[in-house]
Amino acid sequence: MAPKGYKQEMPPPGGYQDIEWAKKVAKKKLGGIATFGLFSAFTGAMWAIYYFDRKRQRKEELEMRDARIAITPLIVAEQQRMMLKQFRANRDEENELMKDVEGWKTGTLWGEPVYNNVRDRWIWPATEEYFAHCPYWEKFNITNDGLNH
Repeated sequence: MAPKGYKQEMPPPGGYQDIEWAKKVAKKKLGGIATFGLFSAFTGAMWAIYYFDRKRQRKEELEMRDARIAITPLIVAEQQRMMLKQFRANRDEENELMKDVEGWKTGTLWGEPVYNNVRDRWIWPATEEYFAHCPYWEKFNITNDGLNH
């Protein structure tokens, strides 16, 4: 026996709809000529944008190049000024360290000048001499600064 209140499910009156089994062809949105025309218009517009943007980029690059060329002497002068300040600090530190040594003359090694400067030309010091009184990692970071760029 069926439980009380049970109702058998039946199809709706008139039956179910027919099942569509045939292929449906989609409605065409654009034809071949319209698609090609749209593609050509879009490509032309992008080429125009590219042309004007590249022109702007070249103008900015030229301006930046001119600015770098103009400021380079100032940067070099500042670097050289900082280097001379470091040499002065090194010399003062050497004078302070060796003040109790009798006969010590700063800038010499056993009485001989460290540099034989015949033509009064600038002689670049070794990095060990330049960074003589700096911590090792400070020297390492400054000399290998190009690794970070």
